[in-house]
Amino acid sequence: MIEASAVSKNFGRRKVLDSIDMRISDGEIVALIGPNGSGKTTLIRVLSTLLQPSGGDVSLDGRSAFDDPVISRKSIGVVGHSTYSYDDLTALENLRFYWSMYGLPGGEFDRTAPNLLKRVGLGHRMNDRAGVLSRGMRQRLSIARAVMHSPKVLLLDEPFSSLDQKGVDILSQILRDERARGCSVLVVSHDIQRISEFADRADVLTRGRIEQSYGSGAIKRGDLEAGYRRSYEGDGA
Repeated sequence: MIEASAVSKNFGRRKVLDSIDMRISDGEIVALIGPNGSGKTTLIRVLSTLLQPSGGDVSLDGRSAFDDPVISRKSIGVVGHSTYSYDDLTALENLRFYWSMYGLPGGEFDRTAPNLLKRVGLGHRMNDRAGVLSRGMRQRLSIARAVMHSPKVLLLDEPFSSLDQKGVDILSQILRDERARGCSVLVVSHDIQRISEFADRADVLTRGRIEQSYGSGAIKRGDLEAGYRRSYEGDGA
């Protein structure tokens, strides 16, 4: 479980996040949507401990994630705007690097990593350098990196971008599998139709505040799409 309590973030005089309260339980997928500039990426960075909040706190299983951010990050998987891959390393070597960074058992890598690359549709490219892979393939590699250590929390910022239809289907299944494993999942996306297929809840972030929250039933009824459009109108977009 991951929980944000009164989380705020200021950049100079500009308040990007304004007293955010959010709780994602074990085995729950929450979608986060909102206009550009509403604070979604900033919230992901705070939840992943990559950015210190100006106020409030983030807790993992009841303990502050900022007490020891290095330890906290071992429980978190992140897919961000950057793939965090190294061009001169092969797909397999990229995973080996992060495997060692997470302190995972070295003897299990040769069995686990190839299967993980096959899971994201990169089995045939595992020995190719990341620098020659397409943007969509690098995104798949990023997904493999994010789940390789079986994180308790998975945070994804526009993960469907650059993916072809096969990649979208692969990621959707991975998210369902992670939920079944008990992972707490937060997905930032503008693709309402796609997230409606699997989200247990959707929160609408506008001007740094969560203005609306929709359960799975409301999402399927189309209430989320209507609320999303209102958020744009209210934002002046």
